[in-house]
Amino acid sequence: MKVLVCDDSTINRQIIGAYLAQMGHKAIYADNGAQAVQLFEEHEPDMVLIDVEMPEMDGYEATRTMRQSCYDFSQWTPIIFVSSHIDDESIVKGIEAGADDYLTKPVSQAVLRAKIHAMRRLVNMRQNLIDFGNQLREVNDKLLVSNQLLSELSLKDPLTRLGNRRAFEENLVRSTRTAIRETKPMSLLMIDVDQFKVFNDTYGHQAGDCCLQQVAQTLKRGIHRATDFGARFGGEEFTIILPDTPIDGALHVAERLRLCVEALQIPNKNSVKGFITISIGAATADATKEFNGESLVGAADSALYEAKQTGRNCIVGTKMEMVGPEVANQRPQYKMTRHLPTTGSSSSH
Repeated sequence: MKVLVCDDSTINRQIIGAYLAQMGHKAIYADNGAQAVQLFEEHEPDMVLIDVEMPEMDGYEATRTMRQSCYDFSQWTPIIFVSSHIDDESIVKGIEAGADDYLTKPVSQAVLRAKIHAMRRLVNMRQNLIDFGNQLREVNDKLLVSNQLLSELSLKDPLTRLGNRRAFEENLVRSTRTAIRETKPMSLLMIDVDQFKVFNDTYGHQAGDCCLQQVAQTLKRGIHRATDFGARFGGEEFTIILPDTPIDGALHVAERLRLCVEALQIPNKNSVKGFITISIGAATADATKEFNGESLVGAADSALYEAKQTGRNCIVGTKMEMVGPEVANQRPQYKMTRHLPTTGSSSSH
């Protein structure tokens, strides 16, 4: 151990130093309180033995100063007062200043040894607590990371790695609130893989899973803004939320996605084209008045149904506009404006 010995008496310092040397400890010496504080900060001793009465700065003030330099539990250093004053008032004053124990002069080697052993036990206990605290922090950090991963996984569709239905619903609520607050249009695409059930029956479930994965990644690459959000709605249906997007912009994105999926050229002999295609229903809400996400989903779903009825591999767009005053606790009514692009790869929006 490295022990700081602070005493204005040379003889006392030599005696205590000799005791420490016999016990295998190293002594650092100071002859006044100010020097003791300086050496304490420079050498960071394992223990301090300090006299009460010293010039420039007494032991009480020096101890208080040393304690103030320790900012947390891990920096605690045992401090033992060495004094000929053993009255209650002096002991209480020393403890209140920050001392951990008292030694009376003349110092007994046996008592000094016992005090050092006692302080070392406290130091070891402190270190064990510190180690335990560090272990708890590590475990807590790992739990936080695990919880974050679990939270992310709980919002991911395991097959396509897009957002799942829960993630879609949460994002829809947030995006709807933002659109209403900022009075900006919001669009939603509902996407269905054409003839997928027949494809699955023909080529098998493994091929079906591979098809959905390719389509999903194509849709993910096809949305370019960080605010846009793609999810697997269920089965072979996907959905994309397009904040701050009018109907023309939604139709443009939808057509780009339709062409990208066509370009995959995934064989499907049951399709008119001979490969996998998608149908898309696009719905846009006018946010100058309040709307809700459920209505937007319903409108996009209706548009998708019309796209499939129209012949698939096409897009139907719906712009929703409020008609009449809103009635409290009732769903708003909408006027639908249909946009039916021409089918086939030559169509553009």
